[in-house]
Amino acid sequence: MAKCVKVEKKNGEATRQKLIAAGAFDPSFVPEADEKFVYFAVKKPVKGMKIVERRLRSRERKFRSIQEALRGKLSEKELEEVVRSFDVVGDVAIVEIPLGLQAKEKLIAEAVMEVHRNVKAVARKMGPMEGEFRVRKLKVIAGEKRTETLYREHGAMMRIDLAKAYFSPRLAFERKRIAEQVGKGERILAMFAGVGPFPLVIARKQPNVEIAAVELNPDAVRLMKENVKLNHAEGSIKAILGDVHEVVPMKFRGWADRILMPLPKGAHEFLGDAFLAARKGCVVHFYHFGPVGKAAAEAKGMVRKAARKAGRKVSFLEERVVRPYSPQAEQVVVDFRVLD
Repeated sequence: MAKCVKVEKKNGEATRQKLIAAGAFDPSFVPEADEKFVYFAVKKPVKGMKIVERRLRSRERKFRSIQEALRGKLSEKELEEVVRSFDVVGDVAIVEIPLGLQAKEKLIAEAVMEVHRNVKAVARKMGPMEGEFRVRKLKVIAGEKRTETLYREHGAMMRIDLAKAYFSPRLAFERKRIAEQVGKGERILAMFAGVGPFPLVIARKQPNVEIAAVELNPDAVRLMKENVKLNHAEGSIKAILGDVHEVVPMKFRGWADRILMPLPKGAHEFLGDAFLAARKGCVVHFYHFGPVGKAAAEAKGMVRKAARKAGRKVSFLEERVVRPYSPQAEQVVVDFRVLD
């Protein structure tokens, strides 16, 4: 018997994502559904969710962890150096190989595929995010020789090339959180839209909106246009290739009811454009990386400074830590409303 969360089918995918984000989803059991409900195995209780017991089928896999799959192939010291956390986007895993284990990269990648049977390709990080488009150099070290994949999130399907366009699966909760706030008929300016994850999740939840999705990377815009068609969202989303600094003054002065600013780093440089595009009452979602415990205050200071420069007034609605970035830094989001 497995401890499970029981939810209505219509809430199945959203609940699965929430369980994953909370570290509670137990992948060692196969989820099961009956006529009305879906049952997900959990490792621990989750606030607000009732736990029931149900007999679920165990997943057939030889190993339960990367370390277990590598035992006997690496020394104990080497096993301690293996990076345990990594992202899986669609069927591609992105891993970090420590300097001292580079000669064992293929063994590590094969272990990832043994434990995660859905993974068809493993790519190694070759450096930090860099360049104008904030992309990372990748090297495929096992499986199929590709970095493009099909990814599903909150009912939206996205074609992504991880070597050509920035994408973070770790913002999945944020995309759902914002989508649930969007009202019918809103005009939404999505800055730094990438392959379209924020617009696509919003349009899936609330199709009766007008989203201008601006992105500077031509490869990302190409993929975003494919994704708009893939999700039949042509009536909601317009993909625009261009620089926010140039596009907003020309086309979107006083236009937006809601503005998304999920740039990995440096979004504060575009707050002036946000105030230029914001209508009275516009809600802005501003993302910022800063020192642990101080990032939100730092972000709010940036917003106040930009508001004074633009001659606008704001009220802060919500602030939260999105994710840790390093022992010293974290990413936060600050939501604020433009009052006049």
